Amino acid sequence: AAYKAMGLWMNMLRLFRAGDEEMEPRLEDGKMVLEAWSRAINKHSARRAQTVLNAMEKLVSHKKTEVRPDLDCYKYVLIAMSRSKVPDVGANVIDFFNTMEEDRIFPDTACFDAAIETFKNCSRRAKLEESETYANAAEMMLKRMEREHDRSSVWAVLPSSTTYTNVILALAVRKTQKAAITADGLLQKMEQKYAEGNETMKPTRDSYVGVIHAYGNSGAESSFIHANEVFQRMMTQHSNGNEAVKPDISAYHALIRACSRASMNDSASTEQQRQALVLAIATIQEMKKSDLNRPNSKTYLLLLQCCIQLLPSGAERAKALRSIFRSCCKDGLVDQQVLNEFQSVVSTDVYHNEVVHAAHDYNGVKALPESWTRNLGYRVRTQTEDGVSKRNPIISVTGEVIASTAYNDH
Repeated sequence: AAYKAMGLWMNMLRLFRAGDEEMEPRLEDGKMVLEAWSRAINKHSARRAQTVLNAMEKLVSHKKTEVRPDLDCYKYVLIAMSRSKVPDVGANVIDFFNTMEEDRIFPDTACFDAAIETFKNCSRRAKLEESETYANAAEMMLKRMEREHDRSSVWAVLPSSTTYTNVILALAVRKTQKAAITADGLLQKMEQKYAEGNETMKPTRDSYVGVIHAYGNSGAESSFIHANEVFQRMMTQHSNGNEAVKPDISAYHALIRACSRASMNDSASTEQQRQALVLAIATIQEMKKSDLNRPNSKTYLLLLQCCIQLLPSGAERAKALRSIFRSCCKDGLVDQQVLNEFQSVVSTDVYHNEVVHAAHDYNGVKALPESWTRNLGYRVRTQTEDGVSKRNPIISVTGEVIASTAYNDH
């Protein structure tokens, strides 16, 4: 529909430029095309919408028409940009806001929210050197939005929990202590306003997970402690009745990651790193008590990585790695990543004793016991004498799915 609408509009534009004044595109025509692109699921939607808007602006600047783009035109383009997965789609956002300001068009909440979401998406998808620029832009856009809100008498601009959460998620990629503290400050502001009765500022799970990631990425000496404090605030929010913050497995994983990154800071003491490992283990123990967020194979992969990062190479680390792997086997959660991670850090003798010794023969290949993979959450098809049946994945001791069971439903 968007392609068809744009084709008709461009044809009208071509005829108008050729001298047919009756084909002058109306403002409503342009808005219809821009709205269509704002709704379209197409990787080129943002670029197409910008093409239409640029054409409308050129007609005005060349004094060909009095039909000027209005607030809705810019809003639809910004929404199309916010839905795009192109890493540098946010490069023109500031230019759009400056043009609106020059034309005395005042952005509303939807414009600011779309701009901030665009910056958040770009910060998470762009190259490392560009991601911080977009994260900073998200923070600056929020400040600009708050200034507009403070001086507006009709509240045409109103930040919400979605606004703050998108900025938090953008700040998480900056990997600095300052960014983490700023993100936590935004979260605390949300908590305060929500406690005062402002439902639009209700924190969500993403709000808390974003701050946990921000602390984990910060490289600060006590980042895992702050991350745990945020996690506990999240649990308290949920116990107080905020269902929007109901923890899921991603929240627990974010905390475990924050623990593993305690080693990023050169000044972190051996004792602090041990505390981080203890916290990671305690987090998994809590997950095992949960009915909804029980550990999965990724949980054990993260715990293995925690152990590798936080314990020096030696007998103690080897013992801890064996203990984690055995627990994973017992829970039936050994997948290829867990197996490969374990193999990469233990000695050949340890791997042989823990894995190869327990393996059985399957079509001439040494394979893991099926009990080790029973809870991976999927089954594979295999050919039997009675036809096709399903069974647990068969993984070889070298970490490969055995070919005869590769008809995977997962």
